[in-house]
Amino acid sequence: MTGRTRRSTPPRRHPAYVAGFVVLLWSAGPSASEEPKGSSHAAATTPRVDTSASRTTASDAAIVLANRLQVLVDDFRVRLSIPDVVVVSIIARNALVVSVERINDGQFALSVEDGFLNTLNDDELNAVVAHELGHVWIFTHHPYLQTEESANRIALRLVSRDSLERVYNKVWTRAGTRGHLAYFPVE
Repeated sequence: MTGRTRRSTPPRRHPAYVAGFVVLLWSAGPSASEEPKGSSHAAATTPRVDTSASRTTASDAAIVLANRLQVLVDDFRVRLSIPDVVVVSIIARNALVVSVERINDGQFALSVEDGFLNTLNDDELNAVVAHELGHVWIFTHHPYLQTEESANRIALRLVSRDSLERVYNKVWTRAGTRGHLAYFPVE
């Protein structure tokens, strides 16, 4: 290394969308996608909320939930070795209830319907995030092999089959449709 000193990495802002409002989540240091290749330690982001604006108690609760969800997404993303950033959005209405989409190179948006999010216990929340990150994992590794069964196969690395089944039942109830569990890998 030369005589140059290494500057510390400035905090990174990650926008999260909560009921139509943009909330900036802060993380210290580089994201997992900026970590040197071959490193065994993946940097997990620790979101903090910009508290410069005044908010009501309801929006404070939404921000806490968005933070909690972003921390979970970042933890699972690192555990699945997904280098891309996944930004959480909590929205009033989502036709798919929960969805993930690529928004640009190296970045995805995970959108969760607020009312649905409030029906989930911790295991089910983990299952939702694991399933959606399964889609991201497939896209980053095998973009032409995108299926529900494949996303569930990846999710099962992190959560139980039972929690995924409960989530599917809740999604079908919320969407007013009835599916079947053919989306699960054969045991």
